[in-house]
Amino acid sequence: MMRYRSLIMILMTWNLMYLQPPAEGLEVLGAEVQIDFPDQIIFSLQAQSDVEVDVVELEYGLEQSACTTDLNRVVPDDYEPDVNVNITWTWNMRRTGSLPPGTHVWWRWHLVDGMGRELRTETQWVTWIDGIYDWNTISTDDLILHWYEGNETFAQMLLDAAIASQTRLEVDIGTQLEDQINIYIYADTDDMREAILFEPGWTGALAYPSSRIVIIGVNERNLDWGLETIAHELAHVIVGNAVSHCYSVLPRWLDEGLAVYAEGELDPRYRDILEAAIREDELFSIRSLNDSFTEHADRAYLSYAESFSIVSYLIETYGRESMLELLEAFQSGYRYDSALFQVYGFDADGLEAEWRAEVGASALSSLVEGIDPIPTVYPTIHPYTGPPLPATATPLPAVPFTPTVSVLSRQAPSTLPSSSACLVGVGALSIIALFLLILYLRRFDKSLEKHASE
Repeated sequence: MMRYRSLIMILMTWNLMYLQPPAEGLEVLGAEVQIDFPDQIIFSLQAQSDVEVDVVELEYGLEQSACTTDLNRVVPDDYEPDVNVNITWTWNMRRTGSLPPGTHVWWRWHLVDGMGRELRTETQWVTWIDGIYDWNTISTDDLILHWYEGNETFAQMLLDAAIASQTRLEVDIGTQLEDQINIYIYADTDDMREAILFEPGWTGALAYPSSRIVIIGVNERNLDWGLETIAHELAHVIVGNAVSHCYSVLPRWLDEGLAVYAEGELDPRYRDILEAAIREDELFSIRSLNDSFTEHADRAYLSYAESFSIVSYLIETYGRESMLELLEAFQSGYRYDSALFQVYGFDADGLEAEWRAEVGASALSSLVEGIDPIPTVYPTIHPYTGPPLPATATPLPAVPFTPTVSVLSRQAPSTLPSSSACLVGVGALSIIALFLLILYLRRFDKSLEKHASE
C-alpha cells in the first residue's frame, strides 16, 4: 500500500509542478510602431527579465487575400542577449519595394528568456498611409473612395464610374464582392508615384487585387481618362479576387479583356486600330497574348482591343454563366487550354478559329507575327516571405487602360500557442490520469481486503 501512496505523491508533485504559471520575470515595458511614409516602418521594443533574453523576434504580416497565413519573422541584426532589451527593426521600403497606400499591417514581438519563459505581445495593427494629406472618404457597402483634392461632386463622379464597373461585371459575368475595395485618388500622377516607389514615369494607376486597393493620379483636368481608368482598375481587383493566384494565373488577354469590358463600349480609337489590324491581317494570336503585352504603343493598343473583342465574343456567344464557369475553372487550378475545354469544348486554337471567323479576320495560318511581346514587370512588394503582391500598372491618358489593388477583413492571425498554455493542457491531462489511478487503487485495495477475509 505504501508503494501506491508513493506513486500517488510522485504524480501529484509532477502535476503541481506543471500547473504552476511561468515566473513573472519576463516583462514588456513598451512596444511601438512609427510610420515614415513612403520610406519605412520602424518597430521598437523595450523589455526586461531577471535573466538574459535569448530570443527577440518581430512577427508581422499583411491583411490581404492570400493562399496561406501571412506570417513573417525577423530577428534584428544587432541584438545581443541581455536582461534589458531596447531594440528596433526598420522595414525599409527602398530595399524591399513599397506597399500600396492603405495596406493594413499587423505586428507583435516574440521573446524567450534564458529560463525558457516565452512571451508574445498583443497583436497590433497599423495602416500604411500618406499622412501629409487630409483624406476625405465617400463610400458604398462595397467601395470606399479616398481623395484629398477636389470637391465632393468630383469624388462622386469617380465613385459612380466604379459602381458602374462593378455592376457591369456582376450583371454580365456574375462576379460578387466579398470584401470592400479601397480606392485612393491622388491629385496627380506625380503625387501618386511619390507614394509608390520605383514606378516608371508613365504609370498613371495601379491595382492590387490581393490587397483590394486601387490608386490613381487624377484631377478635374484629366477626369475623362480617370473615369475610364477607375472602371478598368476596379475590374482587375474584382476579377483578381474571384480568381486568386494560389493555383493558377489568368491569361493576360482574359484579365485585360474583362477590365476593358467593364469600362463599357470600346473606345473608338481602339476600335479603329482593331478594324485596321483585321483588314491588314496584323492581329496577334491569342496565345501570344497569354503572358504579356508589348510596350510599343500602337501594338499595345491593339493588344487591349483584341482582348476586349475576344472576351466580348465569349460573353455574347456563350453567356455570362460560361464566363463565370471559366473563372471558376482557373480558380480550381485548371491550366489554360484545359480550362477553356472544360467550359467551352475547345482549346485556345479552337477559340482563335471561332473568334477570327466571327470578326471576319484571316485564318491563323496567315498571321503576321508583329512585334514580339515584352514582359510586363510585376514588382515583388511583399518583403520576405509569403506570396508577392503583383500590381498592374496603368499608363497615363495616352494609354487609358491599366492594371490592379484592395481593403481587408480585420482578422488578425491567431496567436501561436505559448508554452504556458501547453503546460496547462499537460496539467489538466495529468489530473484526469491521477483521478483514474486513485479510483483503480481504491478498488484494488478493497478487492485485496475481501480476499484476505475469505
